[in-house]
Amino acid sequence: MMASLKQLFILCSFSAVCAAVQAQDSVPPAISPGIAAKLMVRGELRGLQMIDLRSQRRNDVLVVQAEVLNTDTVDTRLYYRFRWVDAGGMQVGDGETWKPLVFLGKQSQFIKGTAYGPQATDFKIEMSAEPR
Repeated sequence: MMASLKQLFILCSFSAVCAAVQAQDSVPPAISPGIAAKLMVRGELRGLQMIDLRSQRRNDVLVVQAEVLNTDTVDTRLYYRFRWVDAGGMQVGDGETWKPLVFLGKQSQFIKGTAYGPQATDFKIEMSAEPR
């Protein structure tokens, strides 16, 4: 009985350590809560992290630029699209197609989107990733 309790304690301790290491290895999809609020992540981004996000109006049309960093040494393929909405929260336009972008290990790249027209006042970036 004593040996089985000892084995159970060791097994529980090992499980807790593994869970802590796994939690440290996972990278949040955005560097800040403000950026995370603009993301719609499908699945896991596999080491990709949005580190910068900027938007502005040019000629009365909303333009967005985001910088995405691959924090891992493994190559990853990102799929993304922008969802444009008006002041009432309704979608503007027909919706965009998914755009692929390959990230090499530790590489950083910019993604850019331009709204369909002046009625778009806000956006979300929908993202999904897979190993290359």
